[in-house]
Amino acid sequence: MRTHFPRIYFVFSRYIRFVSVIAFVVLFQVSLGDVWADEKSETIPSLAETIKLASKVNSARNSGSKVLSPEEVIFQVTKYYYQIQTKMEQLETAEEVRGHFQKAVDKSEEILDEGEGEISQSDVTKLKLGLSDTLNNIIGLKHDMQIAKLHLGQLMGKELGSDSDMAETDVMPVVFSYNSFDDYLKAQSSSTSSDNSVGKVRAASSKNPRHFPVILSGDNRLILHEQFISVKEAQAKVKLGKKNRKISRALLVSEAANYDFGIGDSQGLFEALIIYTRVLSGYLGSIYTFNVAVAELEKLNTVMFK
Repeated sequence: MRTHFPRIYFVFSRYIRFVSVIAFVVLFQVSLGDVWADEKSETIPSLAETIKLASKVNSARNSGSKVLSPEEVIFQVTKYYYQIQTKMEQLETAEEVRGHFQKAVDKSEEILDEGEGEISQSDVTKLKLGLSDTLNNIIGLKHDMQIAKLHLGQLMGKELGSDSDMAETDVMPVVFSYNSFDDYLKAQSSSTSSDNSVGKVRAASSKNPRHFPVILSGDNRLILHEQFISVKEAQAKVKLGKKNRKISRALLVSEAANYDFGIGDSQGLFEALIIYTRVLSGYLGSIYTFNVAVAELEKLNTVMFK
């Protein structure tokens, strides 16, 4: 027994050291992974701060790199910023709908197995297809959001990960109070010459007005007027979408409650979920289209009135 004890102790001690080394390596890799994750998970600042950062990065690029004009930097950052915001909100909606579909599928299968309700296999299949379509939508939204973050990160000189959060997450239409193209042109004539605001259409101001008329060539006036019309069209769709969002939300709440209490049918819930998804996604998309259209108008305005 004495002759074998040293050997057993030696083998055991080597085993303990080996396990300790493996544990250290694993912990080190996890810690390193967390560091990498932190680098790629940096919070995207406000739109104004993001534009400032991207403008600084763009101006620091050498002649061998692709250097954008200042107004193009503002437009590109604004576009991708709004796109990420919109996709995040649409993803949240899709996750909500996925939960409703999953709950309906589980309950329908339970009723079908018990044979005590009017649920058919066809009803269950429709709900499963709705769930599958929602999951497919979630995959697409995550992909689109990741691509937008890659582009925005390149403009910022940073690598944004798929889990990078935003300082401003609310999807809101920008302020645009011009009723006619002539009103818009007058506002540009009276706007301050030192106005360097970003991400917002310049409003008329009584402080330090430029006091010179807007002079546009025929072609430039046409281009600017066309974009103004696009902005007003998008703004009208936002207003309509806002009303439809409230209606579709009320419909979904009603159908979901009825189904939970056993007084509704799966077909009604299925249709309500589909309508809610389409309407709310369309509403968020209309805000994105409107905001980008305003940003495009501002870019054209900046270039033409330099």
